[in-house]
Amino acid sequence: MLRIFQRVLPLALFFPLLATGQTTSGVVADSSRPLPVAHAVRTTSPIVLDGHLSEPAWDAAPVTSSFTQIDPEEGRPASQRTEVRVLYDDAFLYVGVRLHDSGPVIGRLGRRDMDLGDSDWFGVMIDSYHDRRTAFGFDVNPLGVRRDEVKIINHDDNSWDPVWDVATSIDSGGWSAEYRIPFSQLRFSSATVQEWGIQFERVIGRRHEYATSTPMPKSEVGGVPKYGLLDGLHDLRPGKRVELLPYVVQRASYVDPGLDPFKSNPDYGTTGGLDLVLRASSNLTLNAAINPDFGQVEVDPAVVNLGVYETFFQEKRPLFIEGSDVFDFGANSTSGGQLFYSRRIGRAPSLQAPTTASDIPDATTILGSAKLSGKLGPWSVGLLEAVTARETARYRTAQGADDAFVVEPLANYLVGRARREFRQGQSFIGGVVTSVNRDLATDAVQALLHRSAYAAGLDFRHEWGHRSWLSFGDIQFSRVAGSTAAITATQRRSNHFFQRPDASHLEVDSTATSLSGYSLNAAIARQAGTHWRGQLGGALTSPGYEVNDLGFAVRTDRRDVQGSMTYLQNAPGLVLRQWSLTAVGRSEHNYDWQPILTFGTLQSSLTTSNYWSLNFGISRYFQALDDRLTRGGPLATRPAWWQYQLNASSDVRKPLTLGLGVNALDYASGGWSWSARTSFGVKTSSRWNLSVAPTVSRLYTPAQFVTSVADPSYTATYGRRYVFAPLHQTSIALETRFNATFSPTLSLETYAQPLLSSQDYGGARQFVSPQRYAFVPFDGSVPALDFNLRSLRGNAVLRWEWRRGSTIFVAWQQRRVDVAPVGDFDFSRDRRALFGTRPDNIVVIKMNYWLNP
Repeated sequence: MLRIFQRVLPLALFFPLLATGQTTSGVVADSSRPLPVAHAVRTTSPIVLDGHLSEPAWDAAPVTSSFTQIDPEEGRPASQRTEVRVLYDDAFLYVGVRLHDSGPVIGRLGRRDMDLGDSDWFGVMIDSYHDRRTAFGFDVNPLGVRRDEVKIINHDDNSWDPVWDVATSIDSGGWSAEYRIPFSQLRFSSATVQEWGIQFERVIGRRHEYATSTPMPKSEVGGVPKYGLLDGLHDLRPGKRVELLPYVVQRASYVDPGLDPFKSNPDYGTTGGLDLVLRASSNLTLNAAINPDFGQVEVDPAVVNLGVYETFFQEKRPLFIEGSDVFDFGANSTSGGQLFYSRRIGRAPSLQAPTTASDIPDATTILGSAKLSGKLGPWSVGLLEAVTARETARYRTAQGADDAFVVEPLANYLVGRARREFRQGQSFIGGVVTSVNRDLATDAVQALLHRSAYAAGLDFRHEWGHRSWLSFGDIQFSRVAGSTAAITATQRRSNHFFQRPDASHLEVDSTATSLSGYSLNAAIARQAGTHWRGQLGGALTSPGYEVNDLGFAVRTDRRDVQGSMTYLQNAPGLVLRQWSLTAVGRSEHNYDWQPILTFGTLQSSLTTSNYWSLNFGISRYFQALDDRLTRGGPLATRPAWWQYQLNASSDVRKPLTLGLGVNALDYASGGWSWSARTSFGVKTSSRWNLSVAPTVSRLYTPAQFVTSVADPSYTATYGRRYVFAPLHQTSIALETRFNATFSPTLSLETYAQPLLSSQDYGGARQFVSPQRYAFVPFDGSVPALDFNLRSLRGNAVLRWEWRRGSTIFVAWQQRRVDVAPVGDFDFSRDRRALFGTRPDNIVVIKMNYWLNP
């Protein structure tokens, strides 16, 4: 396989030959062209939302009909005529659209915020702040399926779910749509006369056509800054200021009690809570939640993590992903960390009970959360506050006595963000503060957790040259405080490793009651141009930088520099529609100026004339030093390695789709790994779709860390022996998704992921001496290391929007986990063991009711 990669990937160098016949005429950037203007007309006549523009008021509205293709024929007029009209009254903005079409109109049913897929769509993008940075998007397809999103520059956040209405109709000449968007769902200034940014977008699925009312050449930076204008708006009212969304949840758990003597099977419970939206003004909103519930959220996939760093999981809870753009800070940072990682709020408890016979909860209860966000003149502001409960686990002693143990203290989380914008959104400076404060009422939590954790930062972004050039950066400071035991434990964690014996710049301070640090990032980029793009950036992260109480950072003690250069061709040719070639180089050192990572990468991506996509790359990681391999011990050599990647996918418009991804690594030390993922998609009906993605991976490493033991006589590694073992790992997983949609407001989504993984260890060996990658047999004893993990995680969610803004969820989750001390991989045996494991089943029925008094 590696030989195949080595022969195939260099073909990227011959793209100019593959693209013979490629046209060189593209759309030339013209940032001086006037912006198109759409006109809104106030109406006093009622608009009946039925998908037919039959009311006389529509005839009085000016028509916007000039649309320009971005794909597939950039710069040419849209292939089909589109007519857009805009009306408004005291409470609503109305958009009426007639989409002429000489071909078949394509629609697909799906739940709200479904992927675009092969369907036709029409979108209304509204920059109601007119800050040229943020817009609210409202999309609909011919069957009435809605998508809504917040757009930040050229990034979409589909987590936003406002309450709005749209109706569609299909006829022999095309299709029509009527929008009714409440002003209460938008944010805008208090000015008497309004001028908003506006963009109308049309997608014709069968042609892969994407056309917009304001042209956006690919050689320029597109998105919100390029939107046209909507005028004619005056004397707007923000609408009703309060929205209430009370909910009730009925839960039934059928869970194996195991060693928990306090758990009953089945276990039933009823809870409730409240979501609140309060509009303090037309441009400032307070969102609050009391006792939020996330029973309908998709489960995280199972992983086997034997590495030194924590696994990062995406946020899936609506409470935190809705409007999260307000708190974005230090975007595009080269350091790889972030100050606000919302998964910290409501995480699994940090402590374990004294015995396994206990009832530790899966997550910490969020008592309440509030978020204030909006704009005050040129300032964008956001403030988030959350309080989590003190969690206590009951446990039973060996003598049969029952007691309780605090596994997570009462805690308060706060994030504040402010950003001042200049030059019509082309520049900004901003700041952020975060804090975590805990009530450490017991000795156990005082010894493990920080009493307080604070972080603050400043960031900037500046575009010039008609937004072709960009510079950005940030500086962050952190400080955590607590007991000497807690701070000592922090210094010894994997993102710090202050205990490294051969690090001249690090030392564990066992008397410290606080730890402080900083992170600095800056970069300059060429982000527009017909062919050439690039970026150069650097970062510093001090050893004491610690933000993991509310943020996410995998390692500190780094000095990084990275550069990239891209050549792209967007003009379609005979063979390729578009292609690009990117070279990346990166170098990392620690604060002792020891090289810890250096690599160069050549990557390429292309789209063929029949819309197949192909991405492949080759990377060379050069020999360096590894200050993490021994888990706080001395430096080791990091052997060089090659990495090869290939990803391919078929035309997404087709009823049957195929994807393939292969990743392989070849180490100079004799280690290797490879993984292959294939995905199959079926959507032969407009009402359902199925995707199946099997993954197979294998790995061999000559030295997997096992443990370290004290031995004062072994001075070569500073009085400790660092024990490793060779490891063969084999894993097979299968991600399956089946979605069925019965109407635009009623859908069923299912997800399942079985995982079989074996970890087969060889004989234990010890690390010989610093700055080498050499091992000899270990003459001590280690516990049995081999194990097999059999896991199944899945859920099914029936979602029904039973009235405007109100939803009923019926969710079922199942988990099966089995760990056996086996080591070798046997698919038949492990499959039987997985399905022979008793499952945990949880059924949740959740109903909320939207009130707008």
